[in-house]
Amino acid sequence: MKKRLLRIAYDMTLLIGGFLIAGLLFSNVQWPEISLAAEEYTPVANAPKPDVTGKSADSPIAALNNTFVNIADRVTPSVVTIKTKRVIKQPQMPAPMRQFFDDFFEQRDMRNTVLGSGVIVKENGYILTNNHVVARGEEITVKLNNGKEYQAEEVLTDSRTDIAVIKIDAEGLDAIEIGDSSELRVGEWVLALGNPFDENLQHSVTAGIVSAKGRTDVFSRRQAGDLIQNFIQTDAAINPGNSGGALVNLYGQLVGINTAIASRSGGNQGIGFAVPINMATDVMNDLIQHGKVVRGYLGVYMQPVDNEIAKAMGLDRPHGAMVNKVAEGSPAAEAGLKVKDLITAVDGDPIQNPGNLQSRITQMDPGEQHKLTVIRDGEKKTLAVTIDEVPEDMEQQQASAQAAKNFGMTLRNVTPELADKFDLPVQTGVLVAEVQRGSQAAEKNIRQGDIVTHVGRQHPVKTVADFKQALREYDPGDSIILRLMRGDNLFFVGLTIPTQE
Repeated sequence: MKKRLLRIAYDMTLLIGGFLIAGLLFSNVQWPEISLAAEEYTPVANAPKPDVTGKSADSPIAALNNTFVNIADRVTPSVVTIKTKRVIKQPQMPAPMRQFFDDFFEQRDMRNTVLGSGVIVKENGYILTNNHVVARGEEITVKLNNGKEYQAEEVLTDSRTDIAVIKIDAEGLDAIEIGDSSELRVGEWVLALGNPFDENLQHSVTAGIVSAKGRTDVFSRRQAGDLIQNFIQTDAAINPGNSGGALVNLYGQLVGINTAIASRSGGNQGIGFAVPINMATDVMNDLIQHGKVVRGYLGVYMQPVDNEIAKAMGLDRPHGAMVNKVAEGSPAAEAGLKVKDLITAVDGDPIQNPGNLQSRITQMDPGEQHKLTVIRDGEKKTLAVTIDEVPEDMEQQQASAQAAKNFGMTLRNVTPELADKFDLPVQTGVLVAEVQRGSQAAEKNIRQGDIVTHVGRQHPVKTVADFKQALREYDPGDSIILRLMRGDNLFFVGLTIPTQE
């Protein structure tokens, strides 16, 4: 017990001694004066207080706030609501008389209304919107900001850019000022205006920045078909119903037409896309003047450059568009382009990928001469090329070829050689030559060697051209039924026309 008490006394002596020594040491430390700093922040009676709210007329916060308010006030009258009534074909399988092939199913039509947005671009009634807002509309109603409604008198569309121009019988409208989308910078503030979701939320305004430019990989080839992708990406909220609405800069100028979103929920998740206004106005002017879009044509088939190809070609990074085929008699052939050439620039402007090049070429006017920078066998060359107009039959062929690919299958006319290879009767339909893994066709158990004999009830199919022609009667999102033959068995498959959003 005595030892324990002695131990405690010893520890206490050490502790107290430590405090005394520390006190002596710190008494010689020169601490900074803090009294003056404290006095500097002592409130003074009647001193002016800083404008922490930003409501002062000359404060930067008020200036920025008023900028957004003024833009919304100025631009909102130029944004309209578009209601499109159209028929969606809903094929219905009959029962139990499937063996009567002349009438193997009934096709029931259903009406629905598509709500979208549009932007007045001319005082005499011309409005820009998306093709998918007005496509195949039987009745298109335009509602202005002041509540007046008009029926569309003229509808001109271009599915490859998803742009449409509609005309209403009105004069003196509030036309928006057109900007220059090529001058947009990543990080620049923009506002998106439109009618999200339903008519209760008309004339909504959201703000964000330009997140990226020249997006060419927004949709897969299966989703996009022959859509020309060259989008502005923004985090300004874009939702279903905003399609066709305005994307404007802080000068109140139209710089894009809101078109699509990337979303797992169906609503805004901070990734929206707009067609650059330079592209949209080029399309609009062609549609109004010619009734169609006049596009530039180079005549090459391209593929992207991956890391391995870049390394093999001595590039510091993957970029450009590699030529894997040159069309005979095309501008590319006449300019001397060859397979394996890597196109890296047009008129000195860098080309990042095939989509980037395609977008540039299609916006060129036929007859114009441009310079292509290519790398061939490790050497840089400059080739002069005179752009031509896309042949009409080629546009049709491209659209036709893509239609079947959208389902994930490749079709071929039944030639005597293919008939012999697959043991098929000639001229009974079109051959499924290939089925992509994970595609709609694969999910519905369509196989290589199957024969497509009908699209819908009224469209027997004997050639690939017949198949594509039949699909033109359907819209994205519509359901169709194909009749197929496998050996001696006939069966039906239901598919959905792919949509862009």
